[in-house]
Amino acid sequence: MAKSVLLAILSIASLCYCINANLIQQICSKSTNPSLCTKSLRSDPRSRSADLRGLGHITINKARAASQVTQRVAISLSTGGTKARADACVEYCTDAIELLNDCSALLRDRSGRTIDDVKTKGSAALTDISTCDDEFGPEEPKKLRNASRTTQDLMDIFLVIANLL
Repeated sequence: MAKSVLLAILSIASLCYCINANLIQQICSKSTNPSLCTKSLRSDPRSRSADLRGLGHITINKARAASQVTQRVAISLSTGGTKARADACVEYCTDAIELLNDCSALLRDRSGRTIDDVKTKGSAALTDISTCDDEFGPEEPKKLRNASRTTQDLMDIFLVIANLL
């Protein structure tokens, strides 16, 4: 009896993992960086049992952390001739982090009316990070460009999820 109960539990857990693997595949196939998407979502143990909102929270957390990295890189560039551009970039990152915090709070609200707000704020956060790139143009330091690209890719994953909600 105990053996069959254990087998049933393992079967259900395996089924849940397969369903989430398909959900992650569905999301990542629509993202701008499917490899990063798959790696980011599968690396978080919460993704095994997460629904779309849960995956949204996971992605927001990763995008917020990436925004903070981008911000730290911009702070490190706040010297000499790049100070004004770097300071503007720091502000854009601050705004993006605040918008991601708003998205997280809105995702906790289960009423359907908030999904449009989530999409709008998520898009605005992505725009803020992109504007950081624009501040430097073709002279953007490689370290900042790489940090910004990762942040934008994670925000794109979040927007894919938001569009599926």
